[in-house]
Amino acid sequence: MNVESGRTISQSKTETKKYWLSLPIFFLVFVFILGGASRSDVASLPVLRAGCLLFAFWTALELQPEDWRRIRMPLLLLVALTIWMAVQLIPLPPELWHSLRGRDTIVTIDRLLDQSDVWRPISLTPSQTANSLLAMSVPISALLVIAATDRDDYAELLLAFVAIACLSVVLGIVQIFSGSSSVAYLYRITSADAMVGLFANRNHHAVFIACCVPIVATLIRDEMMRKRRRGLHQNGLLIVGFVLVAMTALIGSRAGLGAGILAFMVSYIVVLSAWRLRPDHAGRSQVARRPERRFLTYVPPVLMAILLGLALWLSSRTTGFSRLVDGDIASDLRVTAWPTVEAMIAKYWVFGSGFGSFPDVYEMFEPDKLLQPSYFNHAHNDWAEVVMTGGVPFALILLGAIIWIGRSVAATGTRNLIKGYRGDVRLCALMVILFLAIASIFDYPLRVPSIQVMAVFFVVLLCCPKKAGIAGD
Repeated sequence: MNVESGRTISQSKTETKKYWLSLPIFFLVFVFILGGASRSDVASLPVLRAGCLLFAFWTALELQPEDWRRIRMPLLLLVALTIWMAVQLIPLPPELWHSLRGRDTIVTIDRLLDQSDVWRPISLTPSQTANSLLAMSVPISALLVIAATDRDDYAELLLAFVAIACLSVVLGIVQIFSGSSSVAYLYRITSADAMVGLFANRNHHAVFIACCVPIVATLIRDEMMRKRRRGLHQNGLLIVGFVLVAMTALIGSRAGLGAGILAFMVSYIVVLSAWRLRPDHAGRSQVARRPERRFLTYVPPVLMAILLGLALWLSSRTTGFSRLVDGDIASDLRVTAWPTVEAMIAKYWVFGSGFGSFPDVYEMFEPDKLLQPSYFNHAHNDWAEVVMTGGVPFALILLGAIIWIGRSVAATGTRNLIKGYRGDVRLCALMVILFLAIASIFDYPLRVPSIQVMAVFFVVLLCCPKKAGIAGD
């Protein structure tokens, strides 16, 4: 009877583990299919946000007290951000609202129209700020989902990101061969004639692909550290890594190209370290027992250079290299518009103009010489834009997040960060966070729901991972 009872409990735990493993992977697939665009009028957003709320409630009911304690800091930061968005929507008395900086033009119009007694919120675009408030359902859901995931299943999560990257690459290739009017493009407003994959913007696609390169390197390192290595699995990951790096150059994003090169360099060091230092049964390293293998260390960079050169030679498309060489960066709108963005920050840095308000507020400051048929949707420097739209309160929340991540990394330590150990995700998580932080200087990747989820997942993996062996109990 005891034996049967033990088997039943063991089987129940196994089924619970499979259930929680499938839940985060299903969540990832769901978000990446529906959440690849940053615009507020994307048709899939209501389905995405409703689904995320279901995931959040479902997961919250199963979280243990230890899980809530572990994620309390990122949860507090996200809740604080949500509260500040809600505060920006609270109508203020006319006298108080008129005293806020950057409202002079609207105050003048109110007086001309005899509407000086209208109560208005801090946000200059309440509908867009309300959209931003609803958008918080995605990162909060992601935080709860990753909090419920067993640490022993983190490798499967990493593999899921790689699989999604491969799917996005294949879709991008189909998009190029089928033309700009193809149904393979998932979003109506997108980077036409570009490989955007599961995204609407080629820059976001390229940055996501670059983030997946160190993930591939981590999985290869773990394969090399196995007692019984799976050669087919390891070689498949190597091929995927080379293809992903090549794609960062072919997509046509300069930021993606830079991230791809950096990702390859870091990944090469990780894989080389694991290959050289993995001991045999006698305790000797690969190089020590076979000195002639040293020449193999030069093969990946040479192969990568040949692959990139061949791909660029065969391609007649605009690539990251061609845009970097031929493009006039000085005439880029994101450069010429920067003085205007600075003026906007100087006006609204205290309380912000309202989350999501940038394109509408920019029209109030836009000089005649920069007028054009297309609109300037973001500052293309998210660090600056969030200060303009969120003001000092959001800047303090952001500073708190940076300090918390920095202290968490310092507490975890960086010893053997490159070499690592099997199951160690510190380096790839740190690289993903750094890539997204750097990319935000030139673009706005963290406004895309799927990349938000990726960022939340890796912040938790880096700063507050679950201890092994306590999930589901």
